[in-house]
Amino acid sequence: MGRHFHPYHLRDTLAAHGHTMSLTTVYRTLSLLVQAGIVRTVTPPDATDTQGVWYEHTWRREHHDHLVCVRCGRVVEFTYPAIEVLQEAVAREHGFTLEGHRLELAGLCPECRASGEKEAGPL
Repeated sequence: MGRHFHPYHLRDTLAAHGHTMSLTTVYRTLSLLVQAGIVRTVTPPDATDTQGVWYEHTWRREHHDHLVCVRCGRVVEFTYPAIEVLQEAVAREHGFTLEGHRLELAGLCPECRASGEKEAGPL
């Protein structure tokens, strides 16, 4: 899966390639893949999403963080070296050795911000 996905997406993709797997097996396998560090859980792309946990694969991928639009659910992956340096400094200051982290910044994407400004009208 080259994008964030829900277990339903994985099951449907497998079925499209001729592999039948129950949703229970997909969930069990994803749990093992999370433990192995091959996939990780991510915030659902839409705050109103009721399907539960979403995932992304991390194996052989560079570390990245996320910007998440709280209105439309758009997710932007980014890297910013200064953030990594600051996180290491904070961990050292508190005697921690980092083994990993996840950072998700929530806000409004440019499109939602622009449409919200149009809806709000002049001040």
